[in-house]
Amino acid sequence: MARQKNWVRRHEILRNTFMLLKKRGMENVSLQMIADKSGISKSLLQSYYPHKNLLITAIVTNFMTAILKSLNSAEFKDLNEYSKMKIFIYLILEQGIQDKGVERVVKSILSDNESLDRWSQILDDWLKKEGVKHDLGNDRQVQIGLSFIVTGGGSLYIKRNELNLDADQISDIMVKTFMSTFLAMDESKINQVLNEAKSVLQEYELTTLTQTINKMFDE
Repeated sequence: MARQKNWVRRHEILRNTFMLLKKRGMENVSLQMIADKSGISKSLLQSYYPHKNLLITAIVTNFMTAILKSLNSAEFKDLNEYSKMKIFIYLILEQGIQDKGVERVVKSILSDNESLDRWSQILDDWLKKEGVKHDLGNDRQVQIGLSFIVTGGGSLYIKRNELNLDADQISDIMVKTFMSTFLAMDESKINQVLNEAKSVLQEYELTTLTQTINKMFDE
């Protein structure tokens, strides 16, 4: 019973944090604000999450896990893993472009080094789960590559209006850089991956994923 109560309260805290981040952005949300919205004291909140960055990392994990789960849907499940990577990155960025609230969350992720590291780790773990990590070569090189494209892609996203870039172009750059620079794959293979992903995304209803993300802490 105590464990169930603990789990419910954690989800409530995360849901309220997510709502505040959507409304205000990370720099304008304090632990006291999260505690007040959750109806608990700041000290009780800190017994679950001592620092705000731990909350942000938890939000990142849930947000990206919800998107990764969507890759198991009928539209995506039979695709090449690199096409899925392109789609995964695209969906994160496009969610932010389409929804101002989610954009504040995405920008919070991109402005926090621990969250960027967590994004890289989630991709690394996903490649292992897909069963392709061992085929990619040096593990250290793959980790560096993922960290590089996440950080670089995040910078492009933040400056996208200035550079006139959209989510499709940024995700193309990230995946192409990873495949060519860090995995030494040839251009024909890369183009095949990107074209496959684009073709499927043309038929995908983004609102389905939006609903999933908005409800990810409700269960």
